[in-house]
Amino acid sequence: MYIKLDIPTEFEVKSLTDLPNLKNLMENVKMKVNKSQLARELNVDRRTIDKYRNGFTPKGTKKKTSKIDVHYEVIVDLLSDNSKQTFYYMRVLWQYLTDNHGLQCSQSTFRAYINRKSEFKQYFEEGKRTV
Repeated sequence: MYIKLDIPTEFEVKSLTDLPNLKNLMENVKMKVNKSQLARELNVDRRTIDKYRNGFTPKGTKKKTSKIDVHYEVIVDLLSDNSKQTFYYMRVLWQYLTDNHGLQCSQSTFRAYINRKSEFKQYFEEGKRTV
């Protein structure tokens, strides 16, 4: 009886996503994997190695729009050079939008949004807020 196996002879595990392929390889050659050594090399727990070997794939992040995106144009107008009003602090801008434009989010969410958008973050960093 002649059996031809199409098995790669060299295999390097660089990340957790390579582990299902390693499992198939090791099962074909009837060898066991040293999970503890793999765990040390990848800086994860050995149970995580076992989980990924059995085909675990992490859930992706959801792509959803921010509640604040609705007010993007208003924020652009308020932070532009043409605006009469100067906002010295993000908290004051948040309060203004909450009171006058119906913004419904927490202060920390608003600050994180401003810091994610470079054009808004720059307004508060470049010294426009100093008198």
